[in-house]
Amino acid sequence: MGITSKSLGLVAVLCAAACHQQPQSVATATAPQKTAVAEPCKLKVGWDPWEPYQYETADGQIAGLDVELVRELADTAGCSLNFVQGNWADHLAAIKTGDIDLLLAATPNSQREPFAIFSEPYRDENMAMFVRSDKLEELGDQSLAELLAKGKRVAVTDGYFYGPEVAEMMIADDTAGAFVRSRIVEAGYARLVDGQVDVLLDDPVVAASVLRRKGWSDAVARHPGQVHD
Repeated sequence: MGITSKSLGLVAVLCAAACHQQPQSVATATAPQKTAVAEPCKLKVGWDPWEPYQYETADGQIAGLDVELVRELADTAGCSLNFVQGNWADHLAAIKTGDIDLLLAATPNSQREPFAIFSEPYRDENMAMFVRSDKLEELGDQSLAELLAKGKRVAVTDGYFYGPEVAEMMIADDTAGAFVRSRIVEAGYARLVDGQVDVLLDDPVVAASVLRRKGWSDAVARHPGQVHD
């Protein structure tokens, strides 16, 4: 929307300049002209902890692969950024109302397209399945649909998109109750380690960071099934 506003401002200035070329009275010609001053570009960027893409460093700085990219873009565009922490579901609601301007790592889907404009894709991402290491042999050759049919519980993060097939499973009458939602990603990992759920869905790069930082690398294993790419 900022680009549109600036373009309209430019059109208004050009129109005014053209009008000034018409014959004018002395009073009009000598009247001081006001110069439009463009407002500075400031963007509110919503972020939630999703290391290594988005996270807070020990000294309180917002960092990560996505953060580095958007900062480079903002520098090029001459914009300043205000990072606002929250969970993904609340950020989606804030995009709808205009309370924040930008979200990172957003996958286009039919639910978001009515209220959001998406950039061109800037990286590949996939969503995989994770299980407790001591359950990998038991669960390793079954699809997510098969695991749900056997009553297994699945940890997901509220507001995340895991692909169209999972989205359908999350609202279907016979499978919706199997999904255990958390407001933040790490809560799902804790539930998996504690045995409250049987499967967790997440980006493998994020999983590697969380498991290493929490010391759960031996406790959790990646299931061979992939749910979305």
